[in-house]
Amino acid sequence: MNKYALSILFAVMLLFGCNKEPINTEEDITNILDGWQIFKTKYDFENPRDLYFVNESVGFVVGYNGKIYKTTNGGAIWRELDSGTRSHLRSVYFINEKEGFVSSGRNSHGSELLKTNDGGETWTKTSFPEYIIIWSMKFFDAMNGIALVEVPTITDSRSYVAITSDGGESWNLIDLAIYPVDKLFFVDNLVYVAGTNQRIFKSSDYGHSWETINTPIEAYNYVRNIFFYNENIGYIDGITNVYKTLDGGLSWNRAEIPFTKFDTFHFSSEDEVFNIETVSEYEEGDFPTIKGSICYKTNDGGKTWKQSKLLKSLYLGKTYFPKRDVGFGYNGSEFYTIKKIE
Repeated sequence: MNKYALSILFAVMLLFGCNKEPINTEEDITNILDGWQIFKTKYDFENPRDLYFVNESVGFVVGYNGKIYKTTNGGAIWRELDSGTRSHLRSVYFINEKEGFVSSGRNSHGSELLKTNDGGETWTKTSFPEYIIIWSMKFFDAMNGIALVEVPTITDSRSYVAITSDGGESWNLIDLAIYPVDKLFFVDNLVYVAGTNQRIFKSSDYGHSWETINTPIEAYNYVRNIFFYNENIGYIDGITNVYKTLDGGLSWNRAEIPFTKFDTFHFSSEDEVFNIETVSEYEEGDFPTIKGSICYKTNDGGKTWKQSKLLKSLYLGKTYFPKRDVGFGYNGSEFYTIKKIE
């Protein structure tokens, strides 16, 4: 091969080296998940912290140093966008393919909210020096949104549910007795947040008013996770026990589950649910070593569960499902696509 051909080949490799086609994980889990398939590809995300997909094609990943990445083909190829900031980005939400929001936090100058009307090609920035961080956002339309906002106190910090009616230009902090959490839980336009004293707060009007839902979680525990399929059917993770409701939280029954924590927990239907749990062990040092994941799936609303073997090559970090039958996730430089193939 002559020097000219080699130079062309090298340029092509540089251009497309990080944009690999999806490949199967080393271990096939399709049969274990009964009609679901997981694909893995590589991309050099810089400290990713959140992702959001508008649909099964268009998605965004945000991370440290102002990094925003965009895909228009379901994660096969990513393009880095110019955010106009070097702040550490924490949360991302898009109303549609054009209108979106990205928030930052834990920077020396407080928090920022970035807004785009052209799919991320350009961004406007609003600064909030009085906030430590803005995260777990959702916008119901271009003006009305909700988020968790962390503000400093004399001794530490406190988290508030915050709502906006002017597209994020200003926020109204809601004085709810919430547990120190970093996540709101959404089902359509319903919003849930974990409260103190083992309660859940629920809003159906963009966060303007809240209903209190009591739970049977033990007094020495708290509501760690909330997962609802619709307004009636849902699970709560109370650390040592998990409870399920079929009537929106009016009554709860203890759920018998084979896993110890909720990692990637997803309702694909009222009866079909799966959880992909990461497995870790302490070997040396202060931090555990990730050993892989185990998949659990039920087709009867949680009465029985099917369990996989340990999948050493699978570790899903943060995930998002734009549709019931397709989802995406990342772990460092690994990007995952989860699809139902039935």
